[in-house]
Amino acid sequence: MNCVVYADCSPSDDLVAAFGDAGFEPITAETIAECRSIVEREPTRIACLVSAHSLGDGTCLELCRQFASEPVPVVVCPADGSETLAGEVLAAGGDGYVPRASAPETLLERVRTLAATQQSALFRSLDDEQYIGDLETEGRTTSGAANSSSSPLSSLPSTVESHSTMSPSASPGPGLESGATDDAVAPSSATLENLLSEADPNGSLEELLEYTDADVSLALTQEHATDRERAGTIVEVVGESVYSLDSAGRFVTVNETLAEVSGYDRAELIGNHISMILSAESIERRQKRLRALSSAGGQPDDAVATYEVTLETQAGRQIPCEINATLFDAAESEDSSGGGTVGIIRDISDRKRMKRELHAHEAKIASLHDVASKLDDCETREEIYEVTVTAAEEVLQFDVCVVDMVEGSLLVKKAVSTGLDVEVEQTMSVEEGIAGKTYRTGRTHRVDDITTNPTAKTESDEFRSVLSIPIGDHGVFQAVSSDFAAFDHDDQELAELLLSHVSDALERFDFEAEIRAERDRFAALFENVPDAAVSTRQRSADAPPIIEAVNPAFEQIFGYDESELLGEPLDQFIVPPDRNAEALSINHRSGQGSVVETEVKRRTTDGIRDFMIRVVPIESDDEVERSVGLYTDITDRKRRRKRLEILNRVLRHDLRNGMNIINGCAEVVADKETGETEDYATIIQERANELIGLAEKTRAVERTLEQDGSMTTVVDAVDITEQALERFEHETDFAGDRPYNLSVSLPEQQFVRASHYLETALIQVLENALEHNDSSPPVIGVRLSEGDTDDDLVTLSISDNGPGIPTEERELLQDEREITQLRHASGLGLWLVNWVVAQSGGRLTFAANEPYGTTVELQLPRAETETIQYVADEDDK
Repeated sequence: MNCVVYADCSPSDDLVAAFGDAGFEPITAETIAECRSIVEREPTRIACLVSAHSLGDGTCLELCRQFASEPVPVVVCPADGSETLAGEVLAAGGDGYVPRASAPETLLERVRTLAATQQSALFRSLDDEQYIGDLETEGRTTSGAANSSSSPLSSLPSTVESHSTMSPSASPGPGLESGATDDAVAPSSATLENLLSEADPNGSLEELLEYTDADVSLALTQEHATDRERAGTIVEVVGESVYSLDSAGRFVTVNETLAEVSGYDRAELIGNHISMILSAESIERRQKRLRALSSAGGQPDDAVATYEVTLETQAGRQIPCEINATLFDAAESEDSSGGGTVGIIRDISDRKRMKRELHAHEAKIASLHDVASKLDDCETREEIYEVTVTAAEEVLQFDVCVVDMVEGSLLVKKAVSTGLDVEVEQTMSVEEGIAGKTYRTGRTHRVDDITTNPTAKTESDEFRSVLSIPIGDHGVFQAVSSDFAAFDHDDQELAELLLSHVSDALERFDFEAEIRAERDRFAALFENVPDAAVSTRQRSADAPPIIEAVNPAFEQIFGYDESELLGEPLDQFIVPPDRNAEALSINHRSGQGSVVETEVKRRTTDGIRDFMIRVVPIESDDEVERSVGLYTDITDRKRRRKRLEILNRVLRHDLRNGMNIINGCAEVVADKETGETEDYATIIQERANELIGLAEKTRAVERTLEQDGSMTTVVDAVDITEQALERFEHETDFAGDRPYNLSVSLPEQQFVRASHYLETALIQVLENALEHNDSSPPVIGVRLSEGDTDDDLVTLSISDNGPGIPTEERELLQDEREITQLRHASGLGLWLVNWVVAQSGGRLTFAANEPYGTTVELQLPRAETETIQYVADEDDK
């Protein structure tokens, strides 16, 4: 058995070399499956399995579980271990635990011990197999003796046989090099009871000894000297302190382990009372437990007593221990304590230490939760930083720590330990040092020796190790120490818990600051908005809104002081009696979370007025508790609109009808009269036609203004332009009266977003270019180009060689001059063009057409590719 299987995804060259130097043949593996294959292939050559924490197809714990019942011992050697992991390894059936920091010396010592134990067990198993064979032969040939109670083995054949091989995975006392304690396993009470009930009352210790930690159950009688020798050997090699006492409590038998632990020679212990090595308190506890054990009458559940004692060594050292003891020869005992006892003493110092550390760990966690409450009470970020450093010092007991926050591309120090004597830089780049790496990666970095770390940016030779933890996206926390590897896994775990609370506190603070700012902005808007605003609360969707606040505009428009309204139902003051049903509907809709926008009539102290109301519900925890109502007074607007409707009807109907009559009469006069009278009739006809055209343009403008932005659609500007040109040539009266030159430059296709009245607007521009053109012949050019791609507009240009559009009219169209009686647009058509382009999301511009004339440019938004494809698909349908 000279081979060690070393399982690690990235095997350490140092460990491989150490195994070779120690006389073992190292075989490397990366997965549990490879380990299984190697053991099955070389079952008699494998001395031990050594595993890292993580393997290619599982963890060291899974490896331990798979080999727990195998004859090959497993030792776990993690690069970064903990006492928690040590306990998990033990529970999973592992035989040893040695952190990488203790390798290779301690690891090699453990492997040698396990290899020797395994080899010894193998030799004994061969002897036991022969012995069991002899027993079975004897049982078959001696029919009456086979069931005799004189041989304890007759009742436990499977027990003896199953443990004759002494599986190394259950070998005694593997121990944990990390300091973790192998929890004691109490002997099987059922087995002890069988032994006591069936054994020779005058039998020796060897006949009764049961060692359950090694999973060995022995029942030997005086008839087999070989068995007694085996039992004696087991007593010596079990790895725990084993003893037997007579009925007076004096040592009858002790093993070498007990002698070594107590510091006494075996000869000194034999014949002396057990109080020689136990404290007075422990003796009293022992007597109570043995009396209870004796009074139990050998019931299986009470056959073994387990209790804690304090072992006092010859040197005066006190060792916390645990004893597992049972009575034997109880039937012949004459005193109250029963007969002699046999027991196992285990050192539980490590268990006690682990328990203390666990309690300390739990206390720190509880303290950190208290720190979380303090963080919640902080009112500034600076307070959060200071609480963080204080908690790290007082709860986690870190000597030196610092909090860095990210500002742009820099880490800026916000808080440092009060005891820090070294002057540190206040800022550093997020690209530098371990702090920068921690922030960039968002992961914790624990460095045992920063003097050898190439990333570290040291500011003092005093520091040796560092624990660097990200604080969410906010910054970095660092703790440093002058000791090598000063921080372990528990430190990291607790610090990360602290920093999670800090990150939550910072996020809460930022969120609350944002809420405060939002509230301040809302308050400013609420107070200064020109519309009447009211904030109400509503207990349910059907409950009336109760006034919480109104703005100054509300007081002015409705005529009430805020003091009169607070806490009162809103509808009681402003809803007319005949509008209650309408108000209830609005309240119900807003109470269910719907935004309401509609025209209403509301009562003011000056009478009934028209309002555009907008009610916006404010949801909290999925419930509508409050809402804000805005009341825009549209009374004057509605009156003006009514007046315009009346005037428009007069212009479009009465004026147009009158002009048609005048035009008809003038036409009759012109046909019958000659000379000056005919000339006057012709003038009357021309002017009447102009006024009729003006009425038609007014109607077109009205229809355009009635639209909103949502009426725009994706159109092919080329098709629209061609249709406009066709209508211009065939439907326009004066286009057929005068000869003109027309040039057109259009691409095959160009999609834009535009109003439905784009074609009408183009005809107006074409008519204007011809109507006011005094050149002979008039020249009109139409061109469609993509224009400047930066603003994503398509340009449709219409040029002429006329006198141009007057400057004052351009300024009126571009809102650069006020409309007065002396300054007004002479052509309503250009106003229509301007409004159509504006509704399309474009702009109307004018440019000189060299050497003479004007270019009118209609710049329209280019349509997106996805929209164009959708339109094309719809056309195909």
